[in-house]
Amino acid sequence: MTWLWILIAVVVVVAVVIVVRAGRGFGPFFGHRSVVLGGWLAGAIDAYEQGQALHGAIRDASRPGAKDAEARWASIERSVADLDRRLNALRNTARDPEDRADAVAALASLQELRSAIDGRGGQGGVIGARMDAFEKSLRRLRPPERHLW
Repeated sequence: MTWLWILIAVVVVVAVVIVVRAGRGFGPFFGHRSVVLGGWLAGAIDAYEQGQALHGAIRDASRPGAKDAEARWASIERSVADLDRRLNALRNTARDPEDRADAVAALASLQELRSAIDGRGGQGGVIGARMDAFEKSLRRLRPPERHLW
């Protein structure tokens, strides 16, 4: 009779393991396409972090007397192009209209920042204002509480 209980326990443990492993690819909280571990929210968080790094790089390059300013601006232009691609991908993969609108707003803000950078001769105030607007649009891009309830 003891062997029957052991057999039942083994079957239950194996069933639980199978259900958990199979469930990882499905649902909103498991798998690489989940809102927690991957998918749109992970892309939004990556874009946010990339945008914050860009913000810091622009701030450093805009300081008077910055060393290697031209090399920094060339690197910034590449970063802007990379972030533009990432934000376009977010816009195209957004499932929620609100997420899509936030991605579009971040893209528009990035384009305004890009135009200020391109004409940066003596327009430090314009760049600063566009950076502030860009940072606000990035913050709206990734509020996790909207995705996790």
